[in-house]
Amino acid sequence: MRKNNSEKIKFTFKIALALSLIVVLTMGLGFLRFHAARLSYYLDTVNKSIQKYTDEEIVLRQELSGLLAPIRIYSYCKENLGMQKVLKAETLPVRPVGRHDRGAMALRRDKKQEFSWRSGLAWLFGKD
Repeated sequence: MRKNNSEKIKFTFKIALALSLIVVLTMGLGFLRFHAARLSYYLDTVNKSIQKYTDEEIVLRQELSGLLAPIRIYSYCKENLGMQKVLKAETLPVRPVGRHDRGAMALRRDKKQEFSWRSGLAWLFGKD
């Protein structure tokens, strides 16, 4: 009878171990399924965000190309800013004057001119 009882205990222990293993594996598969669904939702959110930003980029590129078109810039300036087309453009020659222009500085020292704020702007008036 002892053999029979020990065999029943071993059999019951094996059944309990098998059932607990099945429960643990089922819970593990459920957790993996939940994790896969959560990652799928996150991936869907990221894809929607990418699509939204792609659409926004397309709209911004179209707006940029419209702003870079010369006729659009001209019409915007004329209509919104009240600018008018210039018929005659004047240019002023600009000579570099500063530390790197040693020839002009040496010429001024030789002439022994008095330096003032007007002497720095003399090129505007055409005087040397």
